[in-house]
Amino acid sequence: MLIAPDRGERDPGRPSRLTVDWKRAFGVEHLQLHRRHTRQEREVIERLRKLGLARGTVSIERIWGGLSNHNFAVRAGAQAFFVRICQERSLLGIDRRNELVCHRAASLRDLAPEVIHHDEGLFITRFVEGRTLEPLALREPAMLSRLADLLGHLHQGWDSLTGEVLYFCPFQTVRTYARTAARLQAPLPHDIAGLLDDLRGLARRITPFRPVLCHNDLMPANLIDDGRRLWLLDWEYGGAGHPLFDLANASANAAFSLDQDRALLEAYRGGLDAADMAELKIFKAVSLLRESLWSTIQTVASDIDFDYPRYAIDKLAAFRAARATLE
Repeated sequence: MLIAPDRGERDPGRPSRLTVDWKRAFGVEHLQLHRRHTRQEREVIERLRKLGLARGTVSIERIWGGLSNHNFAVRAGAQAFFVRICQERSLLGIDRRNELVCHRAASLRDLAPEVIHHDEGLFITRFVEGRTLEPLALREPAMLSRLADLLGHLHQGWDSLTGEVLYFCPFQTVRTYARTAARLQAPLPHDIAGLLDDLRGLARRITPFRPVLCHNDLMPANLIDDGRRLWLLDWEYGGAGHPLFDLANASANAAFSLDQDRALLEAYRGGLDAADMAELKIFKAVSLLRESLWSTIQTVASDIDFDYPRYAIDKLAAFRAARATLE
């Protein structure tokens, strides 16, 4: 009978253990053991079958990391889909009708995957094969340039946008989140009244601008690199807004340095402008406060296993540091 050494950690003082390699012993080393699907995975497959999207053999894999929804990659024959189980999240300001309009608008500009189906609690798009970005990758000089090109292409479509799109204002979002958190008796910062008052002053430092279609949730994980181009996923917070907020939001979520902020802005504008840089820094601070209050609401509203309290504390600390750099 064939045997193989144990590959686990062991105490150097103990003799080496041997374990039986059962697959090789019985000549079935290529046997694939299929795990049983969870109840939620079975429900997803059943819904896809009813839609005619999952004929024959179907494989499904949970995609971990989503902080608002339950996500799956589903393969059926030659087709691959991204499936999201998405409840209404009105406490977070998510409007599913608006999300669909924004996603489709971006898809028409080849910036987001095609929407295959949507109905109550279910959102299906084509699955994009590629690398999900991480903060370190997004900070690379070449990637900053690609991100600037992506956002430029998105924002330049303002005069061809159709559909009823909601307006997104980060200052208003922060005020609304603070009120919602208070109503839910979530643990707000002790100085929240002072923060909101300070926010009014910061908002007055933003000059008039032309609203464009913005993503407004530029987490690195919402960007996919397929080797040729970048794709924008998750349009829950999409809407008409300030183009510099998208740049600042990406910066805040990937912890860009001041030099990286300058490089992104220069690639986006084609040059550096002191007024633009000042506004980007304001939006970056506001983005961090928004993220902290978003997570504060999630401490009492979410059913996802994630350390929202720690995330809220970390983002609040990052906001205070960013606010301290503003003139």
